[in-house]
Amino acid sequence: MSGGSKTLAGVLPILHVPFTSDDVIDEASLRRQLDWAFEVGADGCGTGMVSEILRLTTEERLQLAHLTPEIVAGRGPVFASVGAESTAQAVTWAKEAEIAGNDALMAIPPTLSPLPDAALIDYFTALAEATELPLIVQDASAYVGQAIPLNILTTLLERFGPDKILFKPEADPLG
Repeated sequence: MSGGSKTLAGVLPILHVPFTSDDVIDEASLRRQLDWAFEVGADGCGTGMVSEILRLTTEERLQLAHLTPEIVAGRGPVFASVGAESTAQAVTWAKEAEIAGNDALMAIPPTLSPLPDAALIDYFTALAEATELPLIVQDASAYVGQAIPLNILTTLLERFGPDKILFKPEADPLG
């Protein structure tokens, strides 16, 4: 089942991934978390860095990409975090997320070493072109060690348009 049919708008919390004492994803706890989020007014949800996505195994990431839309069951849009150290891996996760029924993708840039602007554009372009889903470009520079320059964001927006490319800028709390 392909996703992408729901508009991303409103309150879209990032879920935490619970684990059992046997170190496997706790599906019952995940279901309770998502049920609660929708009961208190969430409009949708997704996975991201707070979901410990970078610490999950490939199997766990794929399991989560399938479980989340299954549990949400049409109550709102679901997006899957697909950022990776290689474009090929990110594209693989993006395609799997689309097959699993997610409505959008979210991606951080590779984190191990800063990429030049052209490589960042190529990375996000490959993700945008890999599926029919909208792509949320997550600029979590305080966490990943590299800000995404404004010229890259505008290039992506001009190339793909506002229905395909969205942004999630992040900053340290003020005060």
